[in-house]
Amino acid sequence: MRPFSFQRKGAIIRTLKEPVIKKKKFNLDRVLYLALILLVLGFLLRYVYKKLAIIEGDGQIQMEKVDVNFTQDIRLLGIKITEGDTVSRDQLLFHYKESVFDNDASAILRERKAKEDRLQDVQKLAFEIQQKKLKLKAQVEKRNYLRNTKDRFEKFVLLDVYTKEKLDEVTQQLNEAEITTELLRNEIQLLLKLKKMNFSDTSSDTQREGKNNYRNNYLSPINGVIGQILKNEQEACYKTENVMTIHNTDVVFIKAYFDLKDINDIKQGQEVKVLFPDQSTTKGRIRKIYIATYESPDEFQKTYEPTERNILAEIIPINDMEKTQWASYHKLNVKIQLGKI
Repeated sequence: MRPFSFQRKGAIIRTLKEPVIKKKKFNLDRVLYLALILLVLGFLLRYVYKKLAIIEGDGQIQMEKVDVNFTQDIRLLGIKITEGDTVSRDQLLFHYKESVFDNDASAILRERKAKEDRLQDVQKLAFEIQQKKLKLKAQVEKRNYLRNTKDRFEKFVLLDVYTKEKLDEVTQQLNEAEITTELLRNEIQLLLKLKKMNFSDTSSDTQREGKNNYRNNYLSPINGVIGQILKNEQEACYKTENVMTIHNTDVVFIKAYFDLKDINDIKQGQEVKVLFPDQSTTKGRIRKIYIATYESPDEFQKTYEPTERNILAEIIPINDMEKTQWASYHKLNVKIQLGKI
């Protein structure tokens, strides 16, 4: 029998190794392209939204200003505050002295006129006192007559000659006469005191000649912030000249300027968004819209272009607690935004 043997050759069927799939590299150009498209699209959407849905204007924060001046010449003696100080009502701001800076002739004429005015006042008071005395005399006679009439009517009422209503009418007239008499006496006493005071002033005019300087204290009329101080100590300040300015922190508002094309979308009482220079925001409300159009300040005008006229509105804080924050941006420019929708 022929012997059987296995072949010792290698196997014909062999397994093949699968090829390794290389991972795709990160495509930076594609990402940058997509990011650029999204960025441009975002800017376009933001621009369209601001143009169609938001009205934007320029504004300037202002406070009510009080100018400190006098109707006569003064000289400052001592200033107790500096620019930028916060002051309260009735706080001492400075001392001053009323001074006469005219020549001697005008001073004499002024004193003479004051003396003549006081003499005229005394004469007027004397005439008025005399008139009051005549009225008082007539009123006393009327009162005495009504007293006698009342006594007589009381007897007639008891005898049923007159009714009680007639007696009540006379009693009421008597009470009115009593009150009028007392009032006239009080008025005469007051006029006599005034006459005595004016007469004393007139008789002492000679002693007061040359004494035309008086020391006074000036107290702040409002709560506010000291603005410019225009005079120094010991400096003369002539009438109508300003000594300083005080900004009222209780009255803070924004003067806002909008384009004329937005006139139909701006309403009184509308709520707005205020953007401060430090990027902080707050809410405000349109208090008033001016009827006429106004030129906006130079900083809001476009360079090398014709001057534009704008709608002017006043904006106040919604919350009174924010007045202090607004006051800290005094005279600074802000952006105003309000929605059309």
